[in-house]
Amino acid sequence: MSSSGGMLTVVIFGATGDLARKKLFPALYELLYGCPEAPLLPASTRIVGFGRARVELGDFLATQCAGVTGARRLEFLSRISYFQGQYDQEADFARLHTALLDLEVGSAPGNRLFFLSVPPTVFGRVCENVHRQACAASGFTRLVIEKPFGRDSRSFGELNNVTSSLFREDQLYRIDHYLAKEKVLNLLAFRFANQLYEPLWNREHIDQVQIVFKEDIGTCGRGGYFDGFGIIRDIMQNHLLQVFEWLAMEPPERLEAECIAKEKLALLSATSTLDMKDCFLGQYTAAAGEPGYLDDQTVPAGSRCPTFAALVLRVDNDRWRGVPFLLRAGKGLDERLAEVRVTFKKKGYNTLLPGEPNELVLRIQPDEGIYVKCINKRPGWNHDQMAPVQLKMSYRHSFPGSYVAGAYERMLLNASKGDQSLFVGSTELVEAWRIFTPLLDEIDRSRPQPVPYPFGSAAPDGVVEFARRHDVVLDALSSDMTPAAEEASREASPESLVLEAQGLQTTPVKGGAMPGLACSGMKTRRAKRPAAADGDASSKPPSKPQSAALAAPSVEPPTPPRKWRKLKSNSTF
Repeated sequence: MSSSGGMLTVVIFGATGDLARKKLFPALYELLYGCPEAPLLPASTRIVGFGRARVELGDFLATQCAGVTGARRLEFLSRISYFQGQYDQEADFARLHTALLDLEVGSAPGNRLFFLSVPPTVFGRVCENVHRQACAASGFTRLVIEKPFGRDSRSFGELNNVTSSLFREDQLYRIDHYLAKEKVLNLLAFRFANQLYEPLWNREHIDQVQIVFKEDIGTCGRGGYFDGFGIIRDIMQNHLLQVFEWLAMEPPERLEAECIAKEKLALLSATSTLDMKDCFLGQYTAAAGEPGYLDDQTVPAGSRCPTFAALVLRVDNDRWRGVPFLLRAGKGLDERLAEVRVTFKKKGYNTLLPGEPNELVLRIQPDEGIYVKCINKRPGWNHDQMAPVQLKMSYRHSFPGSYVAGAYERMLLNASKGDQSLFVGSTELVEAWRIFTPLLDEIDRSRPQPVPYPFGSAAPDGVVEFARRHDVVLDALSSDMTPAAEEASREASPESLVLEAQGLQTTPVKGGAMPGLACSGMKTRRAKRPAAADGDASSKPPSKPQSAALAAPSVEPPTPPRKWRKLKSNSTF
């Protein structure tokens, strides 16, 4: 399935950088050759890497395309050329235009897609020089701009004044790659393709919402760059805010860019501005052989830049008034995790039986899936013996072998097609910065001391109390509940049986807490499995024969009465 509409030339500014090497060149290969539907870009597509350094093409390809693998790698490399120039030299962009015209000979129209993988300090000059010297002679000219989009309302306003004075809004594609992640995209299907969830998606039924991002690595020697932004600008004002928007916006009239943008803007306009009372800051320290943030030689001595933050957003509209949205993000934590956790309100009739609030978890990464905590009767004679269990939909089990496109693949494809539904508009960014700028100004001005936390922690001390003050319950984040201890307790429990059918699982949850809540996420049940039994969820065979009856196989025919009698005779029941 090939794109139509003439030749496409993709020009990558910053082609010698990490983003081009790790994401852009591999993504372009997948679109042209690697994905099942390839080619998704025009067959005549050419790629031009623009960089300031003078390098030989062979050396450039060997370094920057090292991550490109596949049977047609050499054919892909033949499409790439390298152009050396300076971002602030208009004459270099005139030479670039001549080179692009040579590539476009015999092709009409000649479309150009410019990807700005450069620091924000040079965005303006690159846009000016493209506008003056390198726009397409025929066909479209589009610019993909990588975040950050400024540091605050003022710097974004300056950048936006430059770009909007040179190009129409439909030519500008401000990229937030989180919008192209499969699980974030699934929020639309989850809410609007089902009948079950949307009627409950409001303040009458939802008690609190968490949006969580955790990394188990530090700054990895790039602390000097990170120190200029901090965790709020790096993750929360963009990635997590986008998840919040898709999660909480009103249903759009149509799934088109203009309609989606309208509802996202309405949500942000109803969201209160943040200040210091809405914020908790932390910074990781050395622990378990890992250096602390201040041990990074690129970080300024005595820096108070936060590597962890928790923020509470409040929305003043009929759907969400009174519901706290807690955003948490941090580096140097105990796991790599991104997810949404929705806790429902208990109702009056829930007093008839003991139980905990229902909770819905939308796992973005890793182990993408949907999990629901509900209350179930424990097998036995007593009708009031309840146990929390989790229902699980795993992408890995429900869609085995499916091709999952990378975020940059989807972004590049949509930009080439002119689809702006997954990109960030200027009016949306004005409101986003309006929410965050007063808080960021106060942090920059007062330089508050962040709470230190050891590398590998679930969260800094004090986060539970901070959340409670904002009506969010995080009591299970206590330091004595480690993921390893939680997993071990489930492995040791005879209740830890998993039933799988078409990707759906039910797993008893210990003590009313979601598995892995100590590290802020409901972890999937990882039963020990024989190596050859792919998809079999039965536990490792125990030494005692009577316990073996508890190990539930995958989907099988109804259990014979004799087998049920053997199971019933077990002392557990």
